Order: sequence, then structure tokens, then C-alpha cells
Amino acid sequence: MSYTLAKWALWLVAAAAIGCVAGWMLRGLKTPKRATEGPAPRKEDADQMASTARNELEQVERERARLRIELDECRATAAALRSAAASAAAAGVAGGSAVRSAPPTEDASERARLAAMVGDREATIGDLRARLWNQEAKIGELESLLAAHIAASAPPEPDLVAGEAALGEKVRFNDLTVIEGIGPKIADLLHANGHIRTWWELHHTDVAILRRLIDEAGSSAQLHDPSSWPQQAGLLARGQWHEFTALVDRLRGGTRGQ
Repeated sequence: MSYTLAKWALWLVAAAAIGCVAGWMLRGLKTPKRATEGPAPRKEDADQMASTARNELEQVERERARLRIELDECRATAAALRSAAASAAAAGVAGGSAVRSAPPTEDASERARLAAMVGDREATIGDLRARLWNQEAKIGELESLLAAHIAASAPPEPDLVAGEAALGEKVRFNDLTVIEGIGPKIADLLHANGHIRTWWELHHTDVAILRRLIDEAGSSAQLHDPSSWPQQAGLLARGQWHEFTALVDRLRGGTRGQ
């Protein structure tokens, strides 16, 4: 009997030892896997990526504007050269004392020179147009990246009932006309040209971009001051109704909210 008990005791000790060794080996296998897993993306990293994309977008937009100006100048130069070549050709056909006194080869040489200049300008126009298309594609990619980041970081829909109680009027979610200084025409302008359709998108729009949209809309829109619009939109998007009404009261009283 004692022999059987001792045998069973030895088996239990051996099983325990095997279990400890197996557990140690399994833990060693799992540790490298955890070491290879990177940390979860932080909000600060996402914000940094969005800021970098926004800065790059501004640079690309400036380059696009420069290319458009250069393209227009090349087109105007090419048109002037074509006109000069056509005038030289017409003068050669029509004749006249000044033309008759000049050698025929000189007229042909001048027309060839003008035609070569037109050809060079046309080649430059084609190159600028291709570069402009590339810039447009780059802008589209960056705008999509920013839009995705803004949409992902948007707060939940605020309590519109509480907003109606605070503002004293019916409030529709993402209605840009709730913002002081934005009427239906400006809201349509922001929708169509700025692709700004939500309070949160307006909150993340730079004031310089808003000013440019207003300037491009013409003199009737240039009376509007968009400097407080992003701040107002941020308060609305977060449902900070009382802070919003206090800011609007200061704006209407002639004191700009800080």
C-alpha cells in the first residue's frame, strides 16, 4: 500500500514539473508576439497627421494657383504670337511698298520664327496643363484624407431639444445658417465651393480659406466677416448652446469673442 502511494506521489510531482516547464515555454512564446505589436494609434498622432496633410494641402493649393497664372500667361503669349504670325502672313499676301522692298526670304524667316515660338508656347502650355492636373489630383487625395479624419473625430449629435430651448428657435442639425453672419446664400456658397456641410467641418476650416471663398464670390459677399465662424461652429457641434448664445450676444454687441 505504501509503495502504491509513493508511486502516485512521484507521478504527481512529475506532472507538476512538466506543467511548470510547459507553462514557462508557452509564456516565452507569447512574449515576442506582444513585443512585436505596436502601441495603439494615439489621438495626438492622428491630429499630427491631419495637421501635416492640411499644411501640404495649403502648399499644393498655392502651387496650383501659381500654375494657373503661368498657364494663362502662356496662353496669352501664344495667342499674341499667332496673331502676329497671321498679320505677317496677311501682309506678305497683300503686298505693299514696305513688303515689296523686303526680300521674300525675310518674310518667310519671320513667319517661321513666329511659328516656332508658338510651338514652344504650346508645348509649355501642355506641360503646365499636365502639372495642373497632377496638382488637382493631389488636392483631391489630401481633401479626402482630411475629410475622413474630421468625420472620424466628430462628436456625437448634440441635443437639439436643449438647443431649441437655449436659442429660442428650432434648430436643425448641421444648419449653417444658425451661425451668426451666415445666411442662406453664404451657406450655399460654403456647400458648393468649400464642400463644407457640417458644423464640425466648418469648425476645422481655416479662416483664410473662408475669406478666399468669400472674395471669389464677389462684392456682395465680401461684407461678411468669417473670423468667428469656426468657433461658433465648434460650440454648436459640441452642443455648448449657452456658450454659443453668449458668443453671439458679444458679436452682435460689437465685441468679438475671444
